Amino acid sequence: MAAAALALGLAVAGPAQAHSDLHHAEPADGAVLRSSPPAISLMFAAPVRVMTLKLLDESGRERRLVREGERGAAVQEVRAAVQETLPPGAYRVEWRGASSDGHVGGGALAFRVDRATR
Repeated sequence: MAAAALALGLAVAGPAQAHSDLHHAEPADGAVLRSSPPAISLMFAAPVRVMTLKLLDESGRERRLVREGERGAAVQEVRAAVQETLPPGAYRVEWRGASSDGHVGGGALAFRVDRATR
């Protein structure tokens, strides 16, 4: 009986905890790229209304992104074009959003652009 109650508790808690969890990203967290990415793409486990999306270089300077789609809509994928060729270095993508139940969360991922090898 205790095992059944635990399983039921986990089944009920699972979707609530998924809120705006990041499911997949391009570039992926920890990726080392040979060239500047043309876009940043974040895919979530459930629809999220992404309120902020930033791309920062290693000095903390924000790099310009142009988001696709309607900003206020709840979506499972957010895509933004990188508006310049990123020089070699470390970069951080930060986001903040709200799930359909109003839970606000966010996160970050990091990637690196290295010089192309010849």
